[in-house]
Amino acid sequence: MQRFYIPSPDIQENVIEIHDARIVFQAWKVLRMKTGSRFSIFDEKGKEVLVEILEMNRRKIVGNVIEEIERNTESEIEVHLYQAIPKKTALFEMVIQKATEIGVSHIYPLITERTEKNRISKFERMELISIEATEQSRRTKVPIIRHPVNFDQVIEKVNNAYVAYEYEEKKFLNEYLPKIQKQKEVHLFIGPEGGYSQKEIDLALKSKANLFTFGPRILRTETAAISALSIVLLN
Repeated sequence: MQRFYIPSPDIQENVIEIHDARIVFQAWKVLRMKTGSRFSIFDEKGKEVLVEILEMNRRKIVGNVIEEIERNTESEIEVHLYQAIPKKTALFEMVIQKATEIGVSHIYPLITERTEKNRISKFERMELISIEATEQSRRTKVPIIRHPVNFDQVIEKVNNAYVAYEYEEKKFLNEYLPKIQKQKEVHLFIGPEGGYSQKEIDLALKSKANLFTFGPRILRTETAAISALSIVLLN
């Protein structure tokens, strides 16, 4: 069944009017819905309801709320992903999409000494990608996409930090799982295409961050993000 995210739906006596252009276009033109068709909507609090269309045109949908839907798709661990900004915007968009599907809660574009960009463009598009991935994956909470942060400023402030480092030879991320699963939130740091500088690694160790490896193969930054999230959230 098709799902749509509406941050603050206005439901009056079990009747809802939807004017969101994206949703109306999707239902009207793409999915060819009509009177009697059903879909669900969920809000920023994770509440989801089943809706049956009473009236629809190219500008709005009027629907009747049939029932509330219970879902249990959110992880008990709140994961904050700090993803070094890739050279190609499309790679960051892919990380947002896949990270959302896997279950991330917050995404921070990360600036390091070797990132070639210090900002992200098309912020609204990034948010839309996250919303659509949340709808598709049956999640009930849309991840929050944050503004860019600097590695050297944030690593000193967070607790439960886990840093992917290609020259770590001792610990794999899954070895930390017993510890991670006892925590309410964790912070995963994924470095840039050129890797972290030694200065940044020294700072991470000083800040008591946990360094981990994926093994002898060097993963691309977007692959590393997806792999790390899968280990933490799909176990």
